[in-house]
Amino acid sequence: MSVNDKLKELASIEGFEGVGVFTPTGETLGVLDGDDTPQKMRAIGILANSVLMNAQKVSLDMGAGSGQLVHIMTDSGSQILVRCMNEGDDPLRSKPGKAHIHMVLMLKNDFNIGLAKMKLDAVIGKLAQDFRM
Repeated sequence: MSVNDKLKELASIEGFEGVGVFTPTGETLGVLDGDDTPQKMRAIGILANSVLMNAQKVSLDMGAGSGQLVHIMTDSGSQILVRCMNEGDDPLRSKPGKAHIHMVLMLKNDFNIGLAKMKLDAVIGKLAQDFRM
């Protein structure tokens, strides 16, 4: 199953706008744009990736451990979920042979936010095997 086939599992969520998987440095590994958002996910993914990295650093500084998920609710009602999968022991660095990827999921509304989080976790777990380097 290809990366895009795995990402398609998220397209069934009501309000789907797009999803992307990225390296921690913002390199695009796979993108699936929604009908209303052609070519939008690459730019959003890079920005959301930076938000996640900053949130991870801050959560570590607070002594709360490594942050794994950032949920942004916009004033227009859109939802942006940014999730980290890092199999290494350093939350801010990649380790050879271990997957370290970030996923960004955009939704138009919060109708299925619980389902979206569950599917995001499932899909990022499936993608990990494709990106162990």
